[in-house]
Amino acid sequence: MDLVELRIFKAVAEQGGILRAASTLHRVQSNVTTRVQRLEARLGTKLFNRERRRLVLTAEGKVLLDYAQRLLQLSGEAQAAVKGIAPQGALKLGALESTAACASLESCSSRSA
Repeated sequence: MDLVELRIFKAVAEQGGILRAASTLHRVQSNVTTRVQRLEARLGTKLFNRERRRLVLTAEGKVLLDYAQRLLQLSGEAQAAVKGIAPQGALKLGALESTAACASLESCSSRSA
């Protein structure tokens, strides 16, 4: 199970149907259907029941939705933490003695000419 499948599952659960979820996710309906079916097959359980043209979560689906929300939130937090890391600590520079002895760029360039 990957984060894409969990995002799709969560969208279907929140939207109450494949078509609306597909529209929200900017995906084709067949892709969303296939992903949900694969997830159900992998877990060996139905995640949705069809009630009056709507998909309603089963008990197992409700359990998975809770985990999916937490995993997706944690994934977002991890990405934000990594992107927000600024360089920290001391920056040490090294130079050869001959380079360090040059007081300015002009004096170094005049020696080599």
